[in-house]
Amino acid sequence: MKLAFKTRLWLGHVAVLTVLLAVAALGADFTLRRLVLGRVIDDAIVSLADTEAAGLQADAGKPLRVHELAPGGGPPSFVRLDKFVQIIDAEGRVVARSATLGTARLPAPPGLLARLAAGETVFATVADFGEEPVRMVALPVETRAGRYAVQVAMSLDDAYAVLSVGRWLFLGMSLVMLTAIGLTGAVLARRALRPIDEMVSQARRIGGANLAQRLPYPGTRDEISRLAETLNEMLERLEVGFEAQRRFTADASHELRSPISRLRAELEVTLRRPRSAAEYDETLRSCLDEVTRIQSLIEELLELARIDSRQEPPPPEPVPLREIVDAAISAAGPAAAERRVTLAAIAPHDVLVSTTGGAAKAALTNIVDNAVKFSPPGGTVTVAVTALADEAVIAVSDTGPGVSSDDAERLFERFYRGKASRASDAPGFGLGLAISRELVERHGGRISVEALPGKGATFSVHLPRAGSETRGGG
Repeated sequence: MKLAFKTRLWLGHVAVLTVLLAVAALGADFTLRRLVLGRVIDDAIVSLADTEAAGLQADAGKPLRVHELAPGGGPPSFVRLDKFVQIIDAEGRVVARSATLGTARLPAPPGLLARLAAGETVFATVADFGEEPVRMVALPVETRAGRYAVQVAMSLDDAYAVLSVGRWLFLGMSLVMLTAIGLTGAVLARRALRPIDEMVSQARRIGGANLAQRLPYPGTRDEISRLAETLNEMLERLEVGFEAQRRFTADASHELRSPISRLRAELEVTLRRPRSAAEYDETLRSCLDEVTRIQSLIEELLELARIDSRQEPPPPEPVPLREIVDAAISAAGPAAAERRVTLAAIAPHDVLVSTTGGAAKAALTNIVDNAVKFSPPGGTVTVAVTALADEAVIAVSDTGPGVSSDDAERLFERFYRGKASRASDAPGFGLGLAISRELVERHGGRISVEALPGKGATFSVHLPRAGSETRGGG
């Protein structure tokens, strides 16, 4: 069973917290044990052993005894009441002991005697001394009467009880903290991920028919808000793309409907009654013009479809700019001659651009053909090339009616035809400039337009220069 992200996040949080609390509890128990056994027990018995050793050395020549009474014959010292004191000689024989020991004796195995003979202070824990475990220290003492050792022991029963209580306290605190933080983490995880749940619910309701809707914004400047902003930006791009696709489909349908309707009307009128050969010829030629128009539209639509379907453009290569300009002039030559428009080209021979030759030629041909189409008879279309440091600019200027500021902003939209095009009933579907812009921009270039009404227009194609050409200018 695959757990939800919220659950996995909470379980991971609890697991990490459990490990941290376990490490903290073990560390606290270790510290308490060292504190109780080392600082309290060991320091207490060592202090008493030092006191007895000092007494032995001060009473040299006197009978050995354990100093159980305070000086002056006062009451017994409370420091000694819970401790066992024993004095042994070098062979381990008991020479004196405290009243708290009674008839028992503290162990003095051979290993202990050997370490005492070497002058070492020995600590040991005796687990089976009487009914309780004891902590013992053996301190070697040199006197004028010989070598002795003072053994002081103290019960560990109370110390172990303190350590046991400490362990249960640490365990209880850890469980309480784990439960409290776990519940808090679950609440916080639910609250933190609630905006994502709301976005998921809203995203499931968004489809092609309601792309204008947006995901809810959480109102905070954090990662979730950036996620919402990014997804809303993506939805906006999708909405623009879908709207462009709808508009494209509607415009294509409209452009196809008109010639097909005219073609059908002419055929229906012609078939209503017998016609002469000349009338049939005229009808067929008119139908051929409409078919040619439909074919041109379909070819341009296919070209746009091919451009849109390419994920990555082909790699650019150095292409002589003169070759691109000559190809465009040659392609537009017949139309220019028919309209009595002069074509003039000013292009250097040593300029290379980084692009694919076919795309650049097709884009420039569309622009030159558009300039010829809107130039009046006797007009001039000039193609001039300027080589800059990092790009080459191909400026195509005509002497046509110009472009208004409103049209200039939309000239490169698909199926858009400006006022001059609609007024002159010039042939075309408003796709040529859109295709040119797509081709140029996909290869790292751009197209701009400068125009004033009644003063012609200048379309500039900016192409990146290749890095291996001579930096010449035209």
